[in-house]
Amino acid sequence: MKALDIDQALDEDTILAYEMNGEALPMLNGFPLRLVIPGHYGTYWVKHLNEITVLDQDLKGFWMDPAYRIPDNACGCVEPGTTPKKTKPIGRFNVRSFITSVTDGQKVKAGEDLKLRGIAFDGGYGMTEVLFSPDGGKNWREAQLGKDLGKYSFREWTIGFKPSKSGKYELKVKATNRIGQSQPLEPLWNPAGYMRNQVETVAVQAV
Repeated sequence: MKALDIDQALDEDTILAYEMNGEALPMLNGFPLRLVIPGHYGTYWVKHLNEITVLDQDLKGFWMDPAYRIPDNACGCVEPGTTPKKTKPIGRFNVRSFITSVTDGQKVKAGEDLKLRGIAFDGGYGMTEVLFSPDGGKNWREAQLGKDLGKYSFREWTIGFKPSKSGKYELKVKATNRIGQSQPLEPLWNPAGYMRNQVETVAVQAV
């Protein structure tokens, strides 16, 4: 995407996109202008932009209040089935990581070396560590991080894995960023299910 220069009224990383792949921004992507706010959820990436109004308080429109809101506490969560006493708008991306080189249920060869790959990302602080577990979270090893392409880019990771015998293996990855934020092993609950970032599991079958 290409961007127009705008004043300091917006965050320094915010851009107004008017082109994509050398052509005018398609209608489905937000023609004529789309607000792009890296590191934040898509609710802030306003499409079909024709006006910007600066406010000194939270917008009271439906999508900001009451729609896209989470409990106003450190975890953004409450006990399942309960209602938060206070809420706030969703903000930056949570830390997330995925295995991309194998799929859930895939068969692999027992005793054969595999090079697992995946991605990790967050809201713009950057990754410092990705841990890998071949046994459902009982044991963890540090994966090798790929090149840092910028604070809002996916960070590739790789690690070797050799299933020693036939059977099912529950593969997990867990990322941590530069300010110590990581992924919970169990889901953190909120009524709308926003900002879910628990450690994912990919089960493979060694044969």
